[in-house]
This record gives sequence, C-alpha cells and structure tokens, in this order.
Amino acid sequence: MKKFLPAIFISLVFTALMVSQMLINGQELSASRLENNKEKFTVYESQFTKLKGNTSNGTEVDLKKIKKPIVILNFWASWCRPCLTEFKSLNKLVEKYGEKVHVLGVNSDTEDAKKEVVKIEAKHKLLFDSILDERGKLASLFNVTAIPSSIVFHKGKVIGFFNREHDFMSEKFLEMIKSKIE
Repeated sequence: MKKFLPAIFISLVFTALMVSQMLINGQELSASRLENNKEKFTVYESQFTKLKGNTSNGTEVDLKKIKKPIVILNFWASWCRPCLTEFKSLNKLVEKYGEKVHVLGVNSDTEDAKKEVVKIEAKHKLLFDSILDERGKLASLFNVTAIPSSIVFHKGKVIGFFNREHDFMSEKFLEMIKSKIE
C-alpha cells in the first residue's frame, strides 16, 4: 500500500489541476462562444433580407416579403439522416403554428438536387418548401458549415441557432417561439 501512495497522490493532484483548468477555460469558452454567436447572428440578420430563390416547385421566395413573425431556415440534404429526422417535428410545428411560423428548407444536395428534393418532400410529406442550393451559395452566405443547421428569426432578428438535429416540438423551443408570437 505504501508504494502506491505516491502514485495516488500524483493522480489526485493531476485530477485537481485538470478540473480547475476545465472550470476556468469553460468560463472563457462560454464568453467567447457568446461573442462568436453575436458575430454569427449579425451575419444571419444582414443576409436575411437578401435571401431570394426558387423552391423545388418553382415558387419564388423573398424572405423580406414574408409577413409571419417567425421564420426558420432549415439547412439540409437528402443524404443526411439527422436532417430527415428533423422533418417530423418541423411538420408538426407547421401544423400547429403555420399561420405564425414560416419554415423554409435550404437543400444542399449537389447532384440531381431537384429530383432528390421532390422525392424527399413526397416521402416525408413536407409541409414547407425548400430552396435548392446546389452550389452552396446560401450556405456560404449564412456561414453554415454543418448540417442540419437551423436559424430561427423573429421579425428578421435571430432568436435561435441549432447546428445539429433539433426537436422543434420540444417544450423549451415552443416556449421560445410562443413568447414571440403571442
């Protein structure tokens, strides 16, 4: 037992140092993450009124003409499983709040994009349209580097950003949008 005491002592000191570093750096990360989000949000808001495009069914979309208070841009691709999983909760959200919430998909498929989008829209019975972003121009404008990503706007101002699969019917999310539409 005596020969293990130095090893145990060193392990405890090392663990204490690691925990303290994580706590200190965690605070810095939170602050820097907040600053990064503010920068991202400024970019999103400046691009919001510039977004125009045609949906897979040929309808022209101009975000600055949308009168609904909540607009969700959902960046997705047909090969992205988490993207496809989100559609269920997005459809439910549109069913429940369609008169107050506008969902617009931004599809980033590069090959046979229109064909893939039409197929996915039919398979998942999507209640929202998607813009084709075959060249990644929109993803680039909004600095979207991973999908699924969703940006939630209230009257052109960002109120939420999700860069992984999200449940749009979660209690927390619904509370966030209810506070803006009621």
